[in-house]
Order: sequence, then structure tokens, then C-alpha cells
Amino acid sequence: MHTDAPGYATTRHGRAPAPGPAFGNPFVRCRCGLAGLERIHRRSWMKFLPGLRFYRCSSCGKPQLASKRAVRDAVIAHRSEQQNQR
Repeated sequence: MHTDAPGYATTRHGRAPAPGPAFGNPFVRCRCGLAGLERIHRRSWMKFLPGLRFYRCSSCGKPQLASKRAVRDAVIAHRSEQQNQR
């Protein structure tokens, strides 16, 4: 993620508001939901938390820790919701 204008960050899906104080905290989740998370390489201290994986939100780019099971369940629910809408 890079900035191309003051106060805004560019993500894959366009512009998002600049990160606030919770943006750098991996224990705080973004409002986008767990279904759009992409797995990224975690830092060495995160290995002390074996039940959590390190992800980045594909919408806003916020890095966050979440359980593998919670993310999997959210992705399954999101997919079944999309199929029900068809």
C-alpha cells in the first residue's frame, strides 16, 4: 500500500481513508469482515500465538490476526450467501 495524496492510501480496490491508531494494531479487526482476508507472512513474535494467523484485508489493507477457523467459517458463509442470492 502506498500513498499518492495526503490523508489517503491506495489499495487494490481504490482509495481508503488514512490509517488511524487501530490500523497498526493486529488485534483490532477492520469493519470489512473476515471473508475478504488474504493470508500473509507473520512476524516472528506472532508464533507465540499458535491459534492465530496473520491476514490482510483485501478491501482496506489492514493487517490483522484472526483464527483460521473463524476465517474459514466466514468464507463458507459468504459463499453460501452469494449462492442463495442467485
